[in-house]
Amino acid sequence: MIPFIMGYSDLNKYVFRKGEEEAELDRLQALLNAHTYEEDFHWQWMLADLEKLGADRAMPLSDATRVLWSADFQHSRRLVLELAALAADAPTYAVFAMVESIEAVSITIFTHCRGIALRDGGECEFFGTKHYMAEASHSIKSPEIAEMSLPSLDDAQREESKRMVDRTFALFDDWSGSLLRFALDNADHDRTYERMIQQSKDLLPEAEAVAASAF
Repeated sequence: MIPFIMGYSDLNKYVFRKGEEEAELDRLQALLNAHTYEEDFHWQWMLADLEKLGADRAMPLSDATRVLWSADFQHSRRLVLELAALAADAPTYAVFAMVESIEAVSITIFTHCRGIALRDGGECEFFGTKHYMAEASHSIKSPEIAEMSLPSLDDAQREESKRMVDRTFALFDDWSGSLLRFALDNADHDRTYERMIQQSKDLLPEAEAVAASAF
């Protein structure tokens, strides 16, 4: 999940967030901007959880990179890229629909993660009540926002927003399915990492041969 969690931080900073001048002219964009700042620090909770779970280990940076950019984790990397591509040229109302869809996925995940205890009796920060409360209290969900007079959409805009919602949910469905399959098929993490690293190294001679044949 690391590529997506860290990539989602970048989505908020560099894709969903726009300049202040643009936000002043577009109420939906102003709400999106505020939301992206609220999401800014959540990835730090994930890093704290990795420490609590004992996931830190002695591994060369090159090997850790081979693991994170292996074929097994392609869905986490592609999810960020596909969301960025969808949002790149989309109007604000469609991006707003995407972000609200992502929030719906998040609140569902963290609702079910509440109360899962670690061996010491504590909870994770990212996958726990702390994150659930942060998601549930986003300003974008506040009663004040609900009562605001937001722009109305015509039929074509509603249809475009619906397509954005459907595509966003489909991408997350593919992603969560890939994570489940990986977890079920790879109980031995050490052997899994060794396989990923070796597969990456095995690609080098073939890649060099292909590159050499181009000249």
